[in-house]
Formats: sequence, structure tokens, C-alpha cells
Amino acid sequence: MDIQETSLDNILSLTGIFRMDKQRWPLHAAELQSFALDLGRSLDFSRFHRFRFKAESLREVILDYCLSPSASGWSMRGEAKLRMPDGEGKDQTLPLSVEISPLEPQRVETKSYCLIA
Repeated sequence: MDIQETSLDNILSLTGIFRMDKQRWPLHAAELQSFALDLGRSLDFSRFHRFRFKAESLREVILDYCLSPSASGWSMRGEAKLRMPDGEGKDQTLPLSVEISPLEPQRVETKSYCLIA
């Protein structure tokens, strides 16, 4: 398993834990990262150029992501659909289904940001 898969697996796992704890989906990556830090865990978003949460309903969210672009400017994209089951689970496991789909690569502009002091 490569670093990208490990990062995405951790993000998916903590997104489900966030949903169970807060009774809603995270609004953005910074909110999920703050939640993870409160739990004593860290998330690595460094491999991603873009990462968006699109709540479809209280039971379903789509994570739309774009990896950091290659030297040619093309970026691999994908989306992960997380869904809570209709019936509430009685066990202590995370009742979450995950469907990951690759999307067409996208040409992205690499941007550099400079903080002004």
C-alpha cells in the first residue's frame, strides 16, 4: 500500500468517526484535521492538490480529491462516496460503506502562495 492510499484510508476512517461523533459530515479538510488532532491523530493532506467534502445528505458525503500535479501539470482525480446505512448498527464497529471511483485526469495550475508579514 502506498502513501497516497494510506492517507486516503486514514481520511476516510476519520470522516466516518467525525460523522458518528458530530452527527454531521465535516465541512472541509481543516475541520477534519482539527478533529483528528483533538483525538491525538494526524492526517496528511500533503499529497492532495484539492480535497472537498460535498454532503449529499445526512447519510452520504462525497469526497472529491485531486492529487498534486505531475511536472507536466496533469493531476490524477477521484472521488470517494461514504454512506451510513439506513438502519442503525447495534455493534461498536463503524457502519460505513465506501465506494472509491477514479475520475479523468485534470490539468491543474500549480500555485505558490507567499505570506506577507
